[in-house]
Amino acid sequence: MNSTILIIEDELSLLNILAAYFKKSGFNTLIAKNGLEGLELFKSSKVDIVCCDVMMPIIDGWEVSRSIRQLSDIPIILMTALDSEEDQLTGYKLDIDDYVTKPFSPSILVAKAKRLVNRYNSKTSDTKINQVIFGDFSINFLSRSVKVRDEDIKLSKTEFDLLEFLIRNKDIAVNRVTILDEVWGMDVYVEERVVDTNIKVLRKKLLDYGDSLVTVFGIGYKFVYEKKN
Repeated sequence: MNSTILIIEDELSLLNILAAYFKKSGFNTLIAKNGLEGLELFKSSKVDIVCCDVMMPIIDGWEVSRSIRQLSDIPIILMTALDSEEDQLTGYKLDIDDYVTKPFSPSILVAKAKRLVNRYNSKTSDTKINQVIFGDFSINFLSRSVKVRDEDIKLSKTEFDLLEFLIRNKDIAVNRVTILDEVWGMDVYVEERVVDTNIKVLRKKLLDYGDSLVTVFGIGYKFVYEKKN
């Protein structure tokens, strides 16, 4: 099934151009000429991603994004002529996924949208897995419990979040910046060495399975499980 994008833009010529590009790329396309119309469409339709202008009459892009985030975590891309640090920080506080600064290439916008939809769909699929078992090691994502040979391993919230993130991305080398953004959050400043410290603690707590947290030199870490003899 093709993904559906909602494009909210008050400049009609740009709105029509973007709709044509997304249709050509295989998206089902919904269009709205202002924020109020966009929110009404969002609430009445199945939408996979939203591409929204910031400066619009009636309801601006900030308010549209805030309203959508109260209902859904689907990807949001803002189209904006505002490129100041303060404006970008405002967007990140609203959990915006990406920005394009006007003028921009419609092809680049389509590529960004495809990447975000694929990543969101992959994440949604992963969250359906509630428990993972590797030999004598098990982790339950719903109860947030970890066991080794039926012995409960006590982890802090951050330690559990870090372990869950790496397991859900099993065999993928993830850099420290990505780990910080995904586990600690993009709006929180934490030094990269905090990741290393938490990995060391996890390795000690996981006993025989600590070596599954592999250091990828020059990059970061990955979770790799190999069956032990």
